Amino acid sequence: MTISSLPLVHADDEWSPLRAVVVGRAGRACFPSAPAKMIKATMPSEHVSRFQPGNPFHAKLIAKAEAELDYFAAILCAEGITVYRPEPDIDWVALNGYTGAMPRDGLMSVGNMLIEACFAWPCRAKEIEIGFSSILDDLSKDQRVQIVRRPESAFANTLLDDNVADNTTTATTWAINNSRPAFDTADFMRFGCTIIGQYSHVTNQAGVDYIRKYLPAGYSIEMLDVDDPHAMHIDATILPLRDGLLVYNPTKVTETELRRHAVLASWKLHAYPYTPKAPSEPPLYMTSPWLCLNALVLDGKRVVVEASDHQTIQWYESLGMQCIPCPFKHVNSIGGSFHCATVDLVRESSA
Repeated sequence: MTISSLPLVHADDEWSPLRAVVVGRAGRACFPSAPAKMIKATMPSEHVSRFQPGNPFHAKLIAKAEAELDYFAAILCAEGITVYRPEPDIDWVALNGYTGAMPRDGLMSVGNMLIEACFAWPCRAKEIEIGFSSILDDLSKDQRVQIVRRPESAFANTLLDDNVADNTTTATTWAINNSRPAFDTADFMRFGCTIIGQYSHVTNQAGVDYIRKYLPAGYSIEMLDVDDPHAMHIDATILPLRDGLLVYNPTKVTETELRRHAVLASWKLHAYPYTPKAPSEPPLYMTSPWLCLNALVLDGKRVVVEASDHQTIQWYESLGMQCIPCPFKHVNSIGGSFHCATVDLVRESSA
């Protein structure tokens, strides 16, 4: 099958050659506001007080983050990858939103299907509609592509109601209940027809059941048991670098747990061997230094990595990867890294 004959959405793993991708834009980004229980469960304690309605990130920080996203997009274009960008200059502060820089949280490709997240945080409810509708309209012109939009029933403001049973699947009690489907698509990783996900403070059982309902025939979800009381997104916990090779955060998941999943049973699994350190400037307002695992693999041989993270670059190179350095510290500061900032649309799988 030639690239030109592939559907506009055609991706079901994290490592096959990337041919088309969405790269986010920061816009006039602000600290996302959400109920205190949701914020305290997930955000760094020293920054919790910043997560108030209408509190923008500093303009200089956003300008630098936007420049990094543009540079990242240019790198991908230079590699021959088709890059889609969301609407520019969105005033997320006025909209009581967050940003358009992290589309991985809200969209996931599975085969020829694109699934929109049922966000738990109210401030993100319309993020995909506001920032990415034009992209979805373009993709939907291909009749082979199915786009699953968030239904009205998934906007119900009931996730903190006390009279609904908690979504307690492990020793951790999550901030949200199971009253309606809730999930961020960044809580899932694709391994061919097997999708590995995690429950978290933004993903509940009803959300997992919702995704299962819409998956193409032959696809399944398996849930990873992660030891993370602040769990929110799986893409700083595990990272498949190529078919048969995965790196992981040993403070959150064990090799035994990873091998419990048949799709990973025979893979080479490497724990990140260092304790990553947070930069002093700019601050990591929303994340941990484990963003070192939040990288974008281009083809199972090359991976885009933060330019200043020489320790991680050397380690990935020791595993046989070619690293493409890209400055991304200011994007990191507002909530994510290369995997967060993208949505795979087309990967040319050999399967």
